[in-house]
Amino acid sequence: MKYSITNRLVKRALSLSFISILAAATSCNVLDKKPLDSISDEAVFNDPVFLQNYVYNVYNGIKPPWAPGTGGYDVLTDIAVNQPETHERSAGIRNYLEGNLTADNVNDLVAIVNGLPAATPLWDYEYGFIRKANVFFENIESSTITADKLDPMKGEVHFLRAWMYFELMRTFGGVPIIKNSFQLNSESFDVPRNTFDECAQFVLAESDLAIGFLDGVPVNTGKISKAAALAFKARVLLYLASPLNNPSNDLTKWKAAETATKAVFDLGFTLHPQYAELFKKPLKTDETIFGKSFTPATRIPGWGYNYDFWPSGFDAQQRIVPTQTFVNMFQLTNGEYPYAADGVTVNAASGYDPQKPEKNRDPRFYDTVIYPGAGPLNIIDGSKSTQRLYEYWEDANPNPDNAAPYINPNKVDPKNGQNLFDFGRDSKTYWVKGLTPFHWRVQTGYTFKKTDDFAGPRASFDNDYNQIVVFMRLTEFYLNYAEIQMALGNEAAAREYINKVRKRSSVNMPDIKSTGANLVRDYRNERAIELHLEDSRFFDLMRWKAAPGNVDIAIRGLTKVTMDWSVAKPGDAMGKLTYTYGVIPEAEVRKPWKGDHYYLFPIPNTEIRKSNGVLKQNPGY
Repeated sequence: MKYSITNRLVKRALSLSFISILAAATSCNVLDKKPLDSISDEAVFNDPVFLQNYVYNVYNGIKPPWAPGTGGYDVLTDIAVNQPETHERSAGIRNYLEGNLTADNVNDLVAIVNGLPAATPLWDYEYGFIRKANVFFENIESSTITADKLDPMKGEVHFLRAWMYFELMRTFGGVPIIKNSFQLNSESFDVPRNTFDECAQFVLAESDLAIGFLDGVPVNTGKISKAAALAFKARVLLYLASPLNNPSNDLTKWKAAETATKAVFDLGFTLHPQYAELFKKPLKTDETIFGKSFTPATRIPGWGYNYDFWPSGFDAQQRIVPTQTFVNMFQLTNGEYPYAADGVTVNAASGYDPQKPEKNRDPRFYDTVIYPGAGPLNIIDGSKSTQRLYEYWEDANPNPDNAAPYINPNKVDPKNGQNLFDFGRDSKTYWVKGLTPFHWRVQTGYTFKKTDDFAGPRASFDNDYNQIVVFMRLTEFYLNYAEIQMALGNEAAAREYINKVRKRSSVNMPDIKSTGANLVRDYRNERAIELHLEDSRFFDLMRWKAAPGNVDIAIRGLTKVTMDWSVAKPGDAMGKLTYTYGVIPEAEVRKPWKGDHYYLFPIPNTEIRKSNGVLKQNPGY
């Protein structure tokens, strides 16, 4: 028996997958009809409730933005760095950044854990759900479900099949287009790759079908809608127009992306006033075009974002942290960057003081980055609950041999008036004593804030965390439109749409007025700030062919921060902080960019072998 991508996807009987889907059904009355293990395939495809739950299962084929590992692929870029002792994809990350990615080890990087019992390679993951979509289309041909109920589900599954193929395309390039479910007795499982352009046309055709079937269907928050299908089509067209996929800079591709993006604007979405609220329950449907909310039973795997991004001084995994490069992208409120383009030389025109790095920054900085002294943060760890500053400093004037006391004598718990002998003093002293074992390994001195839920505990399987996932929102399309206008030579229009994002009421940054290369820098910085941890930065750098100088750079951050308590005045929460910046010696060493073939990942050799060589490898691997 030959095995390839397709026969492995059918090794379980169809009815078994129905049982797992029905177990999550939302209607108890439906489940009472007959025992789950006796539900037939025919019953599922002729009952609108059963079938809708089958479709909901196919939604899981949308790769979550935190996958693979934590933070998606942002850790392969200039904005985030991996902390290898806690990140489950560390081996794959290191292979990529050191230029050692191969078809034999690529699955170490791309394997997905999303409610599955074990990590699943991205290729298998997406084709597994593509097969579920194909099963849907094969079985609804004889369904007795009325069109008013069946057609919206058709739209959802066309959208999902398009999304999953696009995920494979932007990762591997052209892939096999498979539109049937394949049975174990099929004559052949050796399916060649389609070209990238053929895949693109298939994805666009699927999007158009989704748009048609979803036309007029009432919007149900969290479900795929016509608006989501229109936005997805516009995103795909932007990728197709980008330098990686449009080497001749065919302007008709940019015009197609422009038309599709304008159609998104016509849908009536607006920017939500508060940036930080976009990533908390409930979904902000004024700006969010497509997103997902969670309950304790359906939450982000493990303990959710909190366990992965919670400040490590408060005991968490802290798998990735922001780089100094990312921190430097946040301008001052006067619209100037704190540093020159080299990231080392202070921009004298900005008025920036490296010893007061948190002063007068873009308001999104405070919603995005937790920096030394940031807070107060409402920390709930087990039985402890208090408001604390985030610390990442060592004592400038410690007591000999770490003898007591270890605290700023002015630091008291506002709730009970007691001195804070935990986390109320320099973190390194307590790390040395073993009292804060996770704290000092924060490589750059900064942590991410965007996804944290400080209203709940760090880790609880019972807490209903307020975190959500945003797959598409209006901001992305304002920025996409700005990029399209730059490509078409309309810089004024590009600035207009970048400035729309900057004028969100909670941000209200000065308009940018740049041109040429400076406009490109402003645009790309704006995009990195707004869309970080939303599965955008890595693929943006790839489609722009902009990896050199962004991926293969040394990781910079805070190499030392000291707190001088001797200058603390009565009532002060802190003394004087002194910052030292530089290259982080503990960070992985990023080797020079490997070459253009690295803009796509290799197809796993397991798939090449199972196809008996019919699948052809990407060049360079």
